[in-house]
Amino acid sequence: MKHLLSAAALATSVSAIAIGAHAETVLIANDPGPNRGVRAAAVNHFSDQLAAATNGAVRVENNWGGALFKTTAAVDSIGLGVADMGVVVGPYAQSELPELNIGGQPMPPAGPWVMMKAIDDLFANNAQIKERMAEKGLVYLNAYSLPPSLLACNDDLIRTTDDVAGVKISNTGTTSELFGRFDGNMVDMPIYEVYQSMQTGLIDCTVTFSYFAVATQLHELLATMAPLDLPATTVVLTVMNKDAFESLSAEAQAGVMEAAAEMSDYYGEQLEQADGAALEAMRAAGVQDHNFNGDEQKAMQVAMQPNLDEWLADAEATGLDGQAVYDEFLGYVQKWQATLDAEGFPWARS
Repeated sequence: MKHLLSAAALATSVSAIAIGAHAETVLIANDPGPNRGVRAAAVNHFSDQLAAATNGAVRVENNWGGALFKTTAAVDSIGLGVADMGVVVGPYAQSELPELNIGGQPMPPAGPWVMMKAIDDLFANNAQIKERMAEKGLVYLNAYSLPPSLLACNDDLIRTTDDVAGVKISNTGTTSELFGRFDGNMVDMPIYEVYQSMQTGLIDCTVTFSYFAVATQLHELLATMAPLDLPATTVVLTVMNKDAFESLSAEAQAGVMEAAAEMSDYYGEQLEQADGAALEAMRAAGVQDHNFNGDEQKAMQVAMQPNLDEWLADAEATGLDGQAVYDEFLGYVQKWQATLDAEGFPWARS
């Protein structure tokens, strides 16, 4: 059955299409998100850069909204060739490839650009990870960070971690879970249900991101926002089917990797601009800033530790040397943070 599925998947992917005497390679891609917003613009930029790098010999056909398969099936689907490339989301893959979720683990605070550059280094340099990705039929291309997390509430409800107990807070993912450890009344839901849930009183607070809050008009319901001093969540990664990659010419392969390598700088700049503009829009709508003090931020960082313990256990269960990989990743984070501190962002350098 598996062989039949693989054959069918490869048949539907159709990587190369002959056109007259020439061959145009069309890479079929799957993205779980809509074709709007700053990340979608970056995905389209990658497609344009790849076409330019290969003089039009390779182009990407993006399928949005998870049209080809659900996010939960992305690792297997891309590995089998249902699509030539696409997005995987780390938390959904932690039980089989926990390395894809390393960008969601607790560690010293680091911004989006630093996290993306560190993940690029890890997947380029760690031999065990490259071998494990190859066994799944995957080639790593790039990562997308989220902007810094905000705890946003519809009233002035939480100023310290002592205030969290009993407050109705959406549980939309890894970062949200930490408030359950301070006895928050956690309400499980997808992130896209947050607006309606706050509007109807099901929740009073949520962990969100500036541009998402503005795009969904959630900011119109908010009274306060407080940044969380945590690393930028970086668990959305682009990968490519290994057979599709290796079927390309050497020049086309180099074009793919060149376009992927530019994404952290391009998307990092676009994300910084979008985040800044969205924060200003939130303030203009009357949302008040609140900052947790240093002790509160440290308490929240400690509350994230069980996530790392779980990740290390999953790494061990799948044969990954989790502690070594985590330590290596921290080294790359420190490297790129030092670069940022010394030189600034690449788009802001003279």
